[in-house]
Amino acid sequence: MLHFATRDDPFRALCVEEDIVQRKLLQACFDVVGAEALFAASATQALSLFRRNDVDVVLMDFDLHAAAELAAFEAMLDMPHAYVPILAVTDNECRWTDEAYREVGFAGLYEKPLEPARLLTRIDAVLREAGRIPLLSDTALFRPCFATIQ
Repeated sequence: MLHFATRDDPFRALCVEEDIVQRKLLQACFDVVGAEALFAASATQALSLFRRNDVDVVLMDFDLHAAAELAAFEAMLDMPHAYVPILAVTDNECRWTDEAYREVGFAGLYEKPLEPARLLTRIDAVLREAGRIPLLSDTALFRPCFATIQ
């Protein structure tokens, strides 16, 4: 059985991902833990959703060569509301390190492929580091449960 961290509002993630298969995998990850996922297929759509919705974390499929993605990322960082961790979720073709992503303002790097236990563990680590309530109370206890949906 999953144990969720105590929070006042449901957990909500904004997932910026253009690939439909990747979106379905992300949706499955969040469905397993009873979290809400908002999806944007483009940087423009992501920025619009980010402005209109309170989210706990942003998962951004990031390509350093895509000017629109970079502009949306920078706009999210510059918004006047509370800090929201933005995790680069990428195949990391540029081979940047986690530290390099952090230096430009990301909360960190999650390198694809999408694996539920690894993704949720990484999200919780980013949330804890940012002083926010994690999604799960202890993700280490639940890895066998997630293994069934990988």
